[in-house]
Formats: sequence, structure tokens, C-alpha cells
Amino acid sequence: MKKIDIVEGLLYIAGDSGIREELLLNHVPLTLTELKQLVDSYDKPHLQIKKYGDKYFLQTTEALEPYHFDMVKVENKSRLSQASLEVLAIIAYNQPVSRAEIEGLRGVNSDGPIDTLTNRDLVYKKEVKEQRYFHYLTTNYFLEVFGLESLDDLPHRNGASEKDEIDLFFKHLKDEA
Repeated sequence: MKKIDIVEGLLYIAGDSGIREELLLNHVPLTLTELKQLVDSYDKPHLQIKKYGDKYFLQTTEALEPYHFDMVKVENKSRLSQASLEVLAIIAYNQPVSRAEIEGLRGVNSDGPIDTLTNRDLVYKKEVKEQRYFHYLTTNYFLEVFGLESLDDLPHRNGASEKDEIDLFFKHLKDEA
């Protein structure tokens, strides 16, 4: 059996959870360089292997999206509110960031949007042991949803202010919609 077939099978079984790169390397006899080469040369009709953060996923291509929606009947409830998108942009560009810092930037209470983002697995909270509060960070699922391999792929403008970067994030979202 070829190594790529093993990787493909493991990713298929993992489903939406994906598999961390380290775990793949521990279970399939290959090096990091070999893994990257296998993924880059993966060529199956309507399937692709994508990396988001430190995880790999087996996904269908965009050509099959119309069939996904017909089968699953995605409801409008999957959309995020404007407030949630604002908080998500603040977290993405300023992480790790505390709730107080988020609210300071927005000027309003952000409990609801933070809870929504946490429940949708787009952000997670990390306890800061020396302090009495949590920091919020984006998840690998955030990277997957927005098609980013890492946070370095977020849209940036050299010399841009924080507000400009958040506006650029929203423009990027509209351009992809």
C-alpha cells in the first residue's frame, strides 16, 4: 500500500476532526518533507488534502459544493452576527486578547458574541494562571472556515492601524462571499 493511501484513509476516518501533523508522522512511516510532497502531489478527482494550522483534512473540492448544500440543506442559522464578526476580527488580529481588551476596542459588552464564537469552536479561552482572567485565541477550525493555513495568511497592510486591519478582514470576507 502506498503511503498516500494510508494518509488518505486516516484522514477519511478522522472526518471533520482532521489529524494533527505530528500524529500523522507518528503513525505513517514518512518524514515531514515526504508528507508535504505527498500532500502537494495528491491528485484525486473532487478530493483534496488541506492543512489548517497543525491539522490535515480530507475535503471535497469546490465543484461539489452545490451538491453538499442540496443534500445537507444548510440553514441560515450558520451565519454570524455583525457583532460576532467584529469580535472575531479583534481576536484574530490581537490574540491572545482578554475580554476587557475586546470590550475596550468595541466600546460595548461582548459576552454574547464571545459565547457564540466559543460555542461554534471559532475561538477558545486560555486561562492565564498569574492573572484572574482568560485570553481568547482563534482555533484551527477558524483557519479552516476562512481557508487559512496559518494566522500569517490573514490580510495585512503594512503600517495599517488595528481598525484598518479589521476593516480589511471584513472586506476579505465580502470578497469571498
